[in-house]
Amino acid sequence: MFKKEIRGAIWALILLSAGGLLLHTRIHPPTESLFDWVPAASGIITLLVLPVLFNYRATVAWAYVLNVAAVLVGTVAMAWYSATHWQGPVTWQAVLLKSTLADIVILSAKLPLGHHILRHFRRARRHA
Repeated sequence: MFKKEIRGAIWALILLSAGGLLLHTRIHPPTESLFDWVPAASGIITLLVLPVLFNYRATVAWAYVLNVAAVLVGTVAMAWYSATHWQGPVTWQAVLLKSTLADIVILSAKLPLGHHILRHFRRARRHA
């Protein structure tokens, strides 16, 4: 299904997207608020659409841009949520363990994976 050379990176993106979607659905069920449908829809798109776009030379650039945009929007949204729902003093321990920092770090793992896939297609085009 996926090109052999990038299969591992695409599956890593799929697993990160699935994990993020399941985690978000557990924490913020879309059935409780219309606002929670936005990240759920984004998670579904990154789970189902981005891997297909990343698999083809003609659409890899679009996949890369969408991947970066999803990470940026998710990072800003999670940081905003964490800041607006903050309780107690701001300490290093609280920032590391009681904020959405861990979720942001996990989401950020999608950036080097997308970059790896994009570089694969750029190298392949240069050698063709």
